Amino acid sequence: MKTPKILSYILVLLCLSCLKNSDDKPLTVYVNPLIGTGAHGHTFPGATTPFGMVQLSPDTRTGNWDACSGYHYSDSSIIGFSHTHLTGTGCIDLGDLLIRPTTKSLLNLLDPEGNKLIPTAFDRNTEFSEPGYYRVILEEEEITCELTTTKRTGIHRYSFLKHSEPRLIFDLSHQLEKESRNLQITSISETEISGYRFSTGWSPDQKLYFVARFSQPMKEAKIWTSGEQITTVFPYASDDIRIECVWPTLDNNTLEVHMGISGVSVEGARKNLDSETSAFGFNQYRQAASKVWNKELEALQITTDIQKEKEIFYTAVYHSLIAPITISDVDGNYRGVDGKIHNDKENNHYTSLSFWDTFRAWNPMMTLRDEKMVNELVNSMLDFYVQKGELPIWPLWGGETETMIGYHAVSVINDAWQKGIRGYDAELALEAMIASSNTKRKGNDLYRNIGFIPANLKKESVSCLLEYAYDDWCIYKMAKDLGKKEIAEEYKTRALNYQNNFDGHTKFFRGKKDDGNWVMPFDSYEVSRDMTEATAWQYRFFVPYDTNGLVNLFGSNEGLIEALDELFNAKDQVKGHLSDITGLIGQYAHGNEPSHHIAYLYSYLGQPWKTQYYVNKIQNEMYDNTPAGIIGNEDCGQMSAWHIMSSLGFYPVCPGSNEYVLTTPRFKKTVFKLGNGKQLKIVADKDPKDNPYIQSVELNGKTLNSTFIVHKQIMEGGNLSFTLSKEPQKELTLESPYSMTSKSKVSVPYLINDVGFFLDSTQVEMGVATHGATIYFTTDGSEPNQQSSSYDTLFGIKEDQIIKMKAYKEGMEPSITSTVRAKKIKLLPAKNSPIDQNGIYYKYFEGKFSSVLDLKTSQPIKEGWIDNFSLREATIEDHFGFMFRCKIQIPKDGVYRFFTNSDDGSVLWVDGHKVVNNDGGHAAIKNFGVLGLKKGIHELEVYYFEDYEGQSLEVGMGILGEEAIKFQPVQLWR
Repeated sequence: MKTPKILSYILVLLCLSCLKNSDDKPLTVYVNPLIGTGAHGHTFPGATTPFGMVQLSPDTRTGNWDACSGYHYSDSSIIGFSHTHLTGTGCIDLGDLLIRPTTKSLLNLLDPEGNKLIPTAFDRNTEFSEPGYYRVILEEEEITCELTTTKRTGIHRYSFLKHSEPRLIFDLSHQLEKESRNLQITSISETEISGYRFSTGWSPDQKLYFVARFSQPMKEAKIWTSGEQITTVFPYASDDIRIECVWPTLDNNTLEVHMGISGVSVEGARKNLDSETSAFGFNQYRQAASKVWNKELEALQITTDIQKEKEIFYTAVYHSLIAPITISDVDGNYRGVDGKIHNDKENNHYTSLSFWDTFRAWNPMMTLRDEKMVNELVNSMLDFYVQKGELPIWPLWGGETETMIGYHAVSVINDAWQKGIRGYDAELALEAMIASSNTKRKGNDLYRNIGFIPANLKKESVSCLLEYAYDDWCIYKMAKDLGKKEIAEEYKTRALNYQNNFDGHTKFFRGKKDDGNWVMPFDSYEVSRDMTEATAWQYRFFVPYDTNGLVNLFGSNEGLIEALDELFNAKDQVKGHLSDITGLIGQYAHGNEPSHHIAYLYSYLGQPWKTQYYVNKIQNEMYDNTPAGIIGNEDCGQMSAWHIMSSLGFYPVCPGSNEYVLTTPRFKKTVFKLGNGKQLKIVADKDPKDNPYIQSVELNGKTLNSTFIVHKQIMEGGNLSFTLSKEPQKELTLESPYSMTSKSKVSVPYLINDVGFFLDSTQVEMGVATHGATIYFTTDGSEPNQQSSSYDTLFGIKEDQIIKMKAYKEGMEPSITSTVRAKKIKLLPAKNSPIDQNGIYYKYFEGKFSSVLDLKTSQPIKEGWIDNFSLREATIEDHFGFMFRCKIQIPKDGVYRFFTNSDDGSVLWVDGHKVVNNDGGHAAIKNFGVLGLKKGIHELEVYYFEDYEGQSLEVGMGILGEEAIKFQPVQLWR
């Protein structure tokens, strides 16, 4: 039962909230930070400022993928309030410096092991969140908790009941395991606590210093470690620290806490605290945060009568301004990736840069609204390069996580450069871009040397190749602008490498082995080891800089349109489980970034009305004003940036081209205050909801005869006017956006069958997607030309051969050369070694593993015999591994295909030969391998490890050469 005082307090706040629905209120009233805190949005509801160092928010659970931000809307209890959080990511970290208000002793709040705080229930009806402010009441103890922030300081206000004994628990150990943290209390006084928390998590080296200050002096501070209270002197360091601060009474039963943080030093945290919160007064800081947010939101002013649309849009704008986070202190000091302290008084420095996500729309959006920040961001990246030798990939709090693929910092730099945002050293930028493109990371060396990444050697081979090729196009553009002709030509050639993994038979980009044969079997609907968080469908169209080149590969304009139609209308479901593949329309997956540009490709192919239709459909179905209102991970603003840009009526399909593809604006009127001080008014003559198709577009009274608008036109401001229609305007002939390839080229010839393994002989069947093209080939490894043998019908081979193919058609540029190695294999003889025992011998391990090789240097927890490949002997849910060894019965001579389907990684050996490499894929992914075996007993080994979130293992085999390969569990010797 709530006391009358608390009830009155709630009623006053509810009344104030009701007043906020008026149109004359600040735009912050339309922001609902709870959007995205449910489902897989991974956002947090707490308080922060634009790009603030502090994100002060409640934590409801730890170590859980769906609560990467520390909070999930489905939870009903709160552990406490910590000062750093991730926004919409797919990995877990941060949650630094948690504070838990309570009236209980810490001893009564710890779990039985003394390792974690027990969450306490909160009253959902009292939870309220707006930009820069969060409030909730902890139900059992009736504590009202309010949070606000400045850029580098978290500000708490806790209101307790009368006659209670208020306490605050400072949990420095929150979220991290003991072996990954180094904690210290530097000093404690009646009104201040200082210290640091060093940790290794997703960020490999995070150093966070703090100074906490209280509005009223406390009575005592009790130090706890490993569940026990201790007496110590300061500084005190440990891997487990909690501080129990006690007040006998409080004036007005209210306590205010200010927590300054820094990545540099305790003194840096104190400077940040003193500079930004020189006095206590919660409401003034709340009002200041609200004012800052309202100014940022006012850069985009929409006209609509639909409240829901306002809430979705302005919450998207809000989410787009949370990450990246500022890591430099008020005096310009920051900790670099080299671990040293640097100073830059000219530029803010940033971390939490999710480039794989944000290069697509978020970074281009910022070139429109904040050129100063873009320059700061580029300078941050170049300083990172000077310190580390390459540009950042996914930096987090002074460390490099190396998460995801590509080297997309080059896209951000090139996009800024092409748009005239040039407040940095261009020569240094190009040097950094080149260095970042020439590493050995994730098959980059193979990509450079042979033009593709062999799928049997590296995972994510197709996705890596496609994204490397785009990044190389960016370097080509930058080098060309700087007059570096030789460099430009080198990277222009590299940008064409995408052709090497296109299979004209299936018309998909596919995994290719080092012998040139395709990975078999192929199922475009299956979650694939060759793709990054995707099936083959979602990466089928990732060549944003060369749509004409895609047309060539598909054989015609109509062929590519048909493939796009197939994507959106696909009936089959995704095979296998991958939590990142969400928001499906057919096989279009809006919940993950590789799909984000696809709907706009119709505008390159003469069918812009389909772009308008699908963009509108995606907007309607994938965004809502509910906790589950973001269809996938928010990903540091990218999901929101897609919505914002698409709502404006133009989208950056190819960052670096300076073009934005037009679509129907979401609202009848939008005023965009551009970063250069000018305004762009975007006006539709009719309601876009009822008239979703574009009839014509005018910029400042002049008709645009294209399906795109260029950056310079937008930045000049003025009026962008759309004339809309209920029906699609199919008769319009408009100029298409940029494409690197200008003239037509024959598609890549291919082999339909796998000739990498055969016993006595095999048939060779060739094809090419370009209708009317002729394939010329050689079988001795020489380069084919029109004097070589022409392919008419399939033919047989009986020995090892190197087959090279090139296709020609009059009036078109010939195809690239395709090379495939045919190999006659020898069967491995049976071991026929003595059988120790029927079944499978296993060893079980526990620990954090990133590769099956890690198991070889670990000691097993237990070992024994089981009757099949099973994980039931695991005693924990995450972070374990197995080694399995058994004898298998091969029924007859032949070529056998083995597979493992595992989450997270597995490798299979037969007689000491590595057959299946399925290592390190974080999802339930199937991979295959082939080996020739003689009848009899052979030895099989499987290594498996599980990291977190999901565990599964399946092992099977089938024999090649039969009409249909029937995969079945591995046949053990019986």
